[in-house]
Amino acid sequence: MEAPYSGTVVAIAIGLIAAVLLFAGFALDLGWVASWKIIGFPGAQPAFYDLRAVTDSAGACAAPGNVYPYVGATCNPWLRFNYPPVWLLLGKIGITGSHTALLAALIEVPALVLLAVILRGRPVRAGLMSLLLVFSPSAVLAFERGNTDIAEWIVVCAAALLFREHHRLRAALSLALLGAGVALKFLAVFCCVLFIRFRPAAMLTSSLLVIFTIGYLLSMLDVLTLIRGVTPHTPYISYGYPIIFDRLEILYAPYVGLNLAGLTNSPIPIVVVALFISGAMALAVGVWRSGRQPGRLPDDATGTAFLFGAGIFCGSFLLGTNYTYRLIFLLLCLPQILDWIEMRGTAGRDARRIGWVLFASCLISMWLKFHPEKTLHINQITDWILLGGLTMILTVNALNGVSEAAPRLMPAWMRPDRPSMNAANAER
Repeated sequence: MEAPYSGTVVAIAIGLIAAVLLFAGFALDLGWVASWKIIGFPGAQPAFYDLRAVTDSAGACAAPGNVYPYVGATCNPWLRFNYPPVWLLLGKIGITGSHTALLAALIEVPALVLLAVILRGRPVRAGLMSLLLVFSPSAVLAFERGNTDIAEWIVVCAAALLFREHHRLRAALSLALLGAGVALKFLAVFCCVLFIRFRPAAMLTSSLLVIFTIGYLLSMLDVLTLIRGVTPHTPYISYGYPIIFDRLEILYAPYVGLNLAGLTNSPIPIVVVALFISGAMALAVGVWRSGRQPGRLPDDATGTAFLFGAGIFCGSFLLGTNYTYRLIFLLLCLPQILDWIEMRGTAGRDARRIGWVLFASCLISMWLKFHPEKTLHINQITDWILLGGLTMILTVNALNGVSEAAPRLMPAWMRPDRPSMNAANAER
């Protein structure tokens, strides 16, 4: 079927899975963990584990006489709180652990609706392909735990849908949503990658977002230090640049008789990732100079969502280790990836290749995080492929932005080969 019903396919599938979970939990009274096992996922108690940590802490520490949960934490039943202070406002309005399920519904239902919205308008096969990522263990984990990354995903997705270059109100509302995202979880600051379009609204939105983020972070430096101190950093069920070095040091090197003690905490990982990104950017410049423009993003919501998703993945990857549920931000890239895969003809050959490589990398990364030792940590390799591929796409689009907005700023050696570009345009 070619009719554009991909969003409907995703919505129906989500509805069916939700119905199964609700029937198992309420009609069969199987309980939280057993209900999730029906769909093959290992649930954990208490229900909505991550969100429960927030609501319990916010509710308990809001009572008169209790201390700030970052210091002492005697009022905090979880003895650890590593979320931005804005989440403590829940306790000020009377929300406690007993409201966790309701709050989870208020967060997760809009996220699922937005997911169907951004995937609409494509063939049914695109919707079926989407389900492979939507129901991946990484994405399901975020919803089973009620993780606050979902709230961040909502505001970032809504900002992408709202943003328009030539519509001031929509650009302002998009900026406001991204600012809220920074307050919720900091990750939205990486949406400043919108700047690479080199257009007035995009550059102003990105600049103001960075300025707001800097001011916000400076205002809570003491809290940031405490959050950093209690945030776990683990190579398990995670992604990030240090992990592959940790596995080499702890797991694979001893197996072959090598001693790489101290590798993970040495400067070597930072040097390697810097060289890797530099190489990806240099390769992108070479491709662009040849006159080819694979991976060029449209200026619509699909292109904006891709920029936001790519920016958050790359930015979080470079920050260190992140639990695998954060890969849900790759779902923002999915509509554009599917569009590239759907391109036909000679002109779409490079785009199809890019689409399939990114889709396969997302698939492996989001599915194989839970038992990486059984697959020789191939998921970590695909994380690096994603980093390189997304870096190249962002670089190509940045070069396009500069060449269109201010061609005189482009050094002569970086300008594309005109005959090759004309031939590429003729193919299109």
